[in-house]
Amino acid sequence: MDNPYGDAAEREMMASGVIIEGKFDRNYDQLRIGFLKGSNPSAFKRLMTFATLNAARTLQKPIKDNAPKGETGNLQKQIKARKARFNNPAAVVGIKGGRNGVFYGWLVVGGTGSRRTTRNGIVAVKPVKGRPFVDDVVKRKTNIDRAVESYSKTISSFLNDEPFRNTILKFKRGNQR
Repeated sequence: MDNPYGDAAEREMMASGVIIEGKFDRNYDQLRIGFLKGSNPSAFKRLMTFATLNAARTLQKPIKDNAPKGETGNLQKQIKARKARFNNPAAVVGIKGGRNGVFYGWLVVGGTGSRRTTRNGIVAVKPVKGRPFVDDVVKRKTNIDRAVESYSKTISSFLNDEPFRNTILKFKRGNQR
């Protein structure tokens, strides 16, 4: 005799109450994101920029932990995550150079060659081996998985959490909807 409710355990659960499992298809979330992109492109861009920045921030701590520590520790302190200047939404994680950062960061990561060009010609010097600690961290699959998870959590928080959504949507610049 065929029972539409399955075995005894399922029948017992059916008799004791109703079990509702809210599981949405990934395509439904993609549809909601696509609708946001079409209806409010500036909000969509803000969301994607914020999500990529959160993903970059998850990589910041492992890079800091893997950085060589010198006498001052300035190299470790100057590892930052920031929004990219071009090709947004994007984010950059790495050593902050320039006037307020550490000017020697690229020398630590890349190293130096064994020859220098001077006014008197080419001079042989002691080479310094590079320590590509940023690449080592990024190549580890666990770190990338954590960054992707952070990205998807930010987007799901936007879709499911009303106060978070309002926070993202209230930041406006210039002539935006």
